[in-house]
Amino acid sequence: MKIVNLKKNIVNNNLENILIKRNNKVSTRIARIVKNIIIDIKKNGDEAIYKYSKKFDKINIKNNDLKLNLQTKKISTSVDKNVIKSFRKAIKNITIFHKKQFPKDITQVKNNIMLKSQWKPIESVGVYVPGGKAFYPSSLIMNVVPAKIAGVKRIVCVTPPSKNINPYFLSLVKELNISETYFVGGAQAIAALALGTKTIKPVNKIFGPGNAFVAEAKKQLFGKVGIDLIAGPSEIVVVADEDNDPSWVASDLMAQAEHDVNAQSILITDSLKFANKVIKEINILLKTTEKKQIIEKSLKNNGLILIVRDLDQSYNIINHIAPEHLHIQIKRYNFLLSKINNAGGIFVGSYSAEAFGDYIVGTNHILPTSGSAKFSSGLGVLDFMKRNSLVKINSKSFNSIKEDTKIMAGIEGLDAHKMSVKIRQKK
Repeated sequence: MKIVNLKKNIVNNNLENILIKRNNKVSTRIARIVKNIIIDIKKNGDEAIYKYSKKFDKINIKNNDLKLNLQTKKISTSVDKNVIKSFRKAIKNITIFHKKQFPKDITQVKNNIMLKSQWKPIESVGVYVPGGKAFYPSSLIMNVVPAKIAGVKRIVCVTPPSKNINPYFLSLVKELNISETYFVGGAQAIAALALGTKTIKPVNKIFGPGNAFVAEAKKQLFGKVGIDLIAGPSEIVVVADEDNDPSWVASDLMAQAEHDVNAQSILITDSLKFANKVIKEINILLKTTEKKQIIEKSLKNNGLILIVRDLDQSYNIINHIAPEHLHIQIKRYNFLLSKINNAGGIFVGSYSAEAFGDYIVGTNHILPTSGSAKFSSGLGVLDFMKRNSLVKINSKSFNSIKEDTKIMAGIEGLDAHKMSVKIRQKK
């Protein structure tokens, strides 16, 4: 991990260049490939899906294989009942917390004018679930639970085809009562959800994490279809002083690094001695991890340790980075919290490992990355809903606002607007 000294608690050019370099990894090759896939899906539909399944997933998909039929797919006896029990506990906790997010309609009656702001669920959504080694059943839960709470009528799940379907995926599809699941992955899955094919009817909004091709497809198709966010590699900022156990802090940094070689783990501390202890513990713990190579590469390329003079003033750095995850492990955390505005998920205290937020406590682990926490929030019930307004005006209230409306329409040169008011005066 690279050590950067920020004595004045401000972002210097060294740090800024590191952040910009990581967040600007755009591939024109990927963009071109995705564009061609979208065109192909639009033109050839299901046939294009079969072609890309063979090309990218090395699997021959036929008409009857595209859609999951839970009645014919038996769940493997190898499924651990304790694992399902844990997922059920997570579903329960996520449901309880997310139900509190359900919005209320607002009605106002003033001067005989009735105004209403009312929330409605999005009619149909697609949920992308990565497959293979990157299969995360927890992401399926994080998307489907708030969608159901919002009242979405049609939830469509897509996941890459596999010769050996993950038994926990099948179990959760059944547990969550998802009636539409299709075996299609990559950019072609996003294109199918957005544009529709003979088998897959289009949806109104697409959710779920994916690789660079999935993210690029969502980006290119936004406008034709709604999207949750453009997700980048996972990231965490840990704020810790020398009163902490360096092995605990090391494990927090490694937990994000194991997601991806492009993931970023940052430690902010006021002690170079403590920083070196953390690095030592990382080297020890690496020997016990299955994803040693990924973690090593991630920490080498993107890992940072920022040495500051005063941890209380580190909020300037945190707000600039706007991390996906922020873990504050100092006793005087209240002041820091009061100054932090840009962070996706915040974890306070040495026991509040970010992993709990990923799985079990009830918050959502789909969070803004790459600095987008400056203007966006983590996934919630509102993302599966839309708001419209209602206006009701009677003849009495009409007379109280007609002249002002005509004046304003006239100033903007919109004569038909003015006429639509004036014509009602004749009656």
